[in-house]
Amino acid sequence: MGMQQLIGQAQKLHIVRDVDLALLDFMYRRGSNPISDYLAWAILLVSRHSAMGHVCVDLKAVLAEPLTYFCLPIDDQDGLGPNPTRLAFEAGLTAFIKPLTLSQWIDEISASEAVTVIDHVDSSIQVETPFVLDLSQSRALFYLTRYWQCEQQLVGFIEARSQHSNRLPEQATAIIKALFPNAANQAAHNVNWQRVAVALAARSYCAIITGGPGTGKTTTVLKLLALLQALQLTQGLGPLHIKLAAPTGKAAARLNASIASNLQQQVFPTNDHFDGEQLKAAIPTEVSTLHRLLGPIANSRQFRHHATNPIGADVVVIDEASMVDLEMMANLVQALDKHTRLILLGDKDQLASVEAGSVLGDLCADASNGHYLPETIKWLNVFAGDQLSDQYVSAAGRPLAQSTTMLRVSHRFQQGGSIDALASLVNAGLYEGQPSLLPVQDLYAIVAQEAALAERKKRQPQVQLFHQPPSTNANSVSWLQTSLAHSLQEGYSTYLKLVKQGPEGDQDQWASAVLAAHASFQLLVALRRGQWGVEGMNATIEYLLQKADLLPNADTEWYPGRPVMVSRNDYHLGLMNGDIGVCLPYTDKQSGAEMLRVAFSAGAEGIRWVLPSRLRAVETVFALTVHKSQGSEFSHTMLMLPAHNNPVLTKELLYTGITRARHCFSLVYGDEQVLEQAMTRKVVRASGLSNRF
Repeated sequence: MGMQQLIGQAQKLHIVRDVDLALLDFMYRRGSNPISDYLAWAILLVSRHSAMGHVCVDLKAVLAEPLTYFCLPIDDQDGLGPNPTRLAFEAGLTAFIKPLTLSQWIDEISASEAVTVIDHVDSSIQVETPFVLDLSQSRALFYLTRYWQCEQQLVGFIEARSQHSNRLPEQATAIIKALFPNAANQAAHNVNWQRVAVALAARSYCAIITGGPGTGKTTTVLKLLALLQALQLTQGLGPLHIKLAAPTGKAAARLNASIASNLQQQVFPTNDHFDGEQLKAAIPTEVSTLHRLLGPIANSRQFRHHATNPIGADVVVIDEASMVDLEMMANLVQALDKHTRLILLGDKDQLASVEAGSVLGDLCADASNGHYLPETIKWLNVFAGDQLSDQYVSAAGRPLAQSTTMLRVSHRFQQGGSIDALASLVNAGLYEGQPSLLPVQDLYAIVAQEAALAERKKRQPQVQLFHQPPSTNANSVSWLQTSLAHSLQEGYSTYLKLVKQGPEGDQDQWASAVLAAHASFQLLVALRRGQWGVEGMNATIEYLLQKADLLPNADTEWYPGRPVMVSRNDYHLGLMNGDIGVCLPYTDKQSGAEMLRVAFSAGAEGIRWVLPSRLRAVETVFALTVHKSQGSEFSHTMLMLPAHNNPVLTKELLYTGITRARHCFSLVYGDEQVLEQAMTRKVVRASGLSNRF
């Protein structure tokens, strides 16, 4: 099968997008030299790869597993049965690739006038071609030039910031001890990782604090900012100008609320130069989106803040950094003044950004092992009083590792509890502290142990498992097994009963109660389309809730109880991407007229009531994708995995879903083999960052 036939098959299977084909067509017409079939395939790959989250194409990895790297689109409908077109495509692609060697592929790509070949590290290289082949890291990485440039900007920033540390004044030791007053009572072997993070970040111009849900990232950064401001005031200087930001409006709102709440509970030290209330006043609580921080320019990919017009801040803190893609991170670091500190917070093990790159995951992939230099360990012991064990020491530790800390104790889950055990099994491959050889069997064991414990203690189990066989009727809305259907009805009944009861008094108080009750249960799914995806499950759940008389049998788009998520920032309405609201009956206070409004939480301001007709970009969220759930948490989270294998089913997706749950987690699976593949398949996004730091 020739290249053109392969392209035709890929089009039928929706493996390649129109934009991928348009790029290839442009390259065919652009150059004076003909494009070989293997160069054409590389161009299709690098374009398609960017849509799959890859920054580049690792040529050697693709040759080793061509079908893995040129996979089917994210759509579970494809898995409903054997596909002759797919089988023909896979056979043709395998035959096409078989004679190709890595050196031959490198030669064919290098020969093109459209490709700049980089064979050594040189920050002064100017690239004017559409593609880059980077051979400087003992790997052959093929890039769209835009992503190569973004990567170089980020690498240059981190290397420059990591080479220098800020010498802390003598007063810093006393202040950090006052910020961690209970640390003196700890056993010598019990490291206070929050204190380690504050110490390392305080002397750094680029610091990373990573950790799972509930490990205290917000508390840690508050104490870090308190230390930095205390040092300013102690030296008779004005307070630092601090900016806080997050990737989405929802994440920004959550950080805003978390900081405001946490700040009230903190007791900061007082000395001759300042008191605790002064420190609190010097720490901002206002959080913006990353876009707003950079200042978007309408109808443009450019921002108002850049290298020649930097953000006016001494310290910039970015929360939920795992959600920040490579291009946005490059825009951010370009917009920072050379004296501005950057602090990244996030969970390295969560799902990476929707767009290309897994920046946080690449930068601190091995953070669990520390890799601290002996002199870093010695400094930590003297400055903060923490004595790290030899397992965290490395004589070859790189500069960025000296300002990276992983928080390790979760305060959200009960340590050793079932949700914690499940998260550890999926994320670290550990069961009862040992490597898991049979992950699915160990999962069953965790569920069985929890069921027995719950029965003894006469309470609801923390983790539950539902096996849901696939339906032969893809269009049916009544395909779920009775136990699962009942669990979904029960999960959503809490808030829907409040909706049906209506307000007994103040409408805002009622709406607040409805929104709080809605957050008590959420179904998460892996896919958007198909029976197992958002579209199919929204229809199924609406049917189940109508059947239980919890929703009206209405054919209208808007009805009381409809939960919606905003999918695009709307600054006029004060709504951000990710905000969740519920459609409710509303009585106008002046006219007494009854109408439908959508209630959104406005934080301290109460409830924001919005006309449905003004909401241009919303979607029903009885079912929510795991990606869109990032930054949220629910009392009871249910995660549904499709019965058919799909490349999006990974341990990162499972871990993210599990860690959205505060008190109870339910897993729905359709096939044991697919479940095992999801538990063991790790997201691998090709980039040049992973080997640099």
